[in-house]
Amino acid sequence: MKTLTWGIYLVVFCLPLYLVRFKIFGIPTTVLEILIYVLFVFWLIKGFGFGEFKKLLITHYSLLAAVILILIGVSLATIFSSDLRISAGIWKAWFIDPILFFIVLINAIKNSEQIKKVLYSLFLSGTVVSIISLVYLILGKLDPVGRLQAFYTSPNYLAMYLAPALIIGFGLITRKNIISSTFILFSIICLVLSIIFTYSFGAWLGIVAALGFGFFIYLLKLKKRLAWVILGFSLVFILILGYLALIQRGASLETRLIIWQRAFEVFKTHPILGIGPGTFEGYPQPHNIFLAFLLQTGIVGFIGFIWLLIWFLKTGFMNLASFNDARFILILISMMIYILVHGLVDTTYWKNDLSVLFWLVIGLMVVLKNLEIKP
Repeated sequence: MKTLTWGIYLVVFCLPLYLVRFKIFGIPTTVLEILIYVLFVFWLIKGFGFGEFKKLLITHYSLLAAVILILIGVSLATIFSSDLRISAGIWKAWFIDPILFFIVLINAIKNSEQIKKVLYSLFLSGTVVSIISLVYLILGKLDPVGRLQAFYTSPNYLAMYLAPALIIGFGLITRKNIISSTFILFSIICLVLSIIFTYSFGAWLGIVAALGFGFFIYLLKLKKRLAWVILGFSLVFILILGYLALIQRGASLETRLIIWQRAFEVFKTHPILGIGPGTFEGYPQPHNIFLAFLLQTGIVGFIGFIWLLIWFLKTGFMNLASFNDARFILILISMMIYILVHGLVDTTYWKNDLSVLFWLVIGLMVVLKNLEIKP
């Protein structure tokens, strides 16, 4: 149904609108959240089919188990949280809302052309945000230490939103359409410039790892020697970035080490249920995606998260050779590599737009798998 798919494209394009906040009957919400709810209700009314939905659950039983474990873990951590209001808000905005969107996505997106449009929606959104960010840069509107953050509350948040769009841009560029390729190149330049001025070393570590992997796999059968050269250059560049980060951002890394140590100590006192989401004392998040899940969803949620990642990577690599247009799978795997690599030093899930983006990547892999198993 065209209205439903266009609703999905709209939600993806409007991810930054989580920053527009208001209250309905005293309950905090955002424009992004309302869009997701409207989309989900519309799907229930116009697109839901019990037989098809049941078949989807049976087909992806392993994925379903991982999602259930994550929901059980974060729900238990929320129920027993020291601050139920904060934890319940995160539970709703960073887990329930994204999974509602995920459900609609895997049921409504049916073919490669629609997958491409979903990716373009995120790419266009990132392009618009990058152009706005460059206006902030030209006007000299930077954070107190001279880093570009635009209308976000942190330069890292800006970088974490733009980086996946940059990866998509490299994956979508083609020589077949000069006009489209020219626009994509222009967008890539805007995205690169914006990310550079965030001075986010974590973002560039993730980007280089993701693009290095993507180009390596893509070229491995076509130009094997060039593929290994690109992989080698990527590893060298990552080492250089790491060295520069140690020199220029040593204090920041030292702070992260203290945060990670503190997070692990807190987890040792709450190993089963963890602590309530958003209740890590002294810091918004533990600056590590794995520690964040371990600490805020407990051991049950963490197992579900690892299970989900294993399912995703296994599915991606198994279908890489057989799928007709492998670039979509390469884009998705590369985006996940970015999320996990940057997630070693930042929490690349625990925010409204980033959590939806994460489930978007998972959902599109489900759609690609569905295309492979069709009779």
